[in-house]
Amino acid sequence: MVFLWAGQMTVSTYILDGTLLTGAAATYGTAVPTLTKRVFRAMNLYNGTAAPVQCEVHLIASGGTASDTNRVILRTLAVEETYTCPEVINEGLNAGGFVQALGLNCSLRFTATEQTNS
Repeated sequence: MVFLWAGQMTVSTYILDGTLLTGAAATYGTAVPTLTKRVFRAMNLYNGTAAPVQCEVHLIASGGTASDTNRVILRTLAVEETYTCPEVINEGLNAGGFVQALGLNCSLRFTATEQTNS
């Protein structure tokens, strides 16, 4: 068996600190850089409002827009509910991909591993 190594691979951690969502789909975090893949390790949605809130999370390929085809979470969060988003664990995005979410005044945070080839 022969292994060919064409370049270096760097592994790093990407963290989106908790941020408040809006009522319309918006991008959270940065798009995946060139020559990089991002794999999600953890994600949390939290509803700290006084009423239930419907939340959505979309994992969108480069050049795409939020739609039913890339929605991975559609869930109504109860008051003070934290949802750990098992749907995204080990899901990934290729270069140019990005996360969009919505859920008025709920918070989103996630951690991912990035692999970059040079």
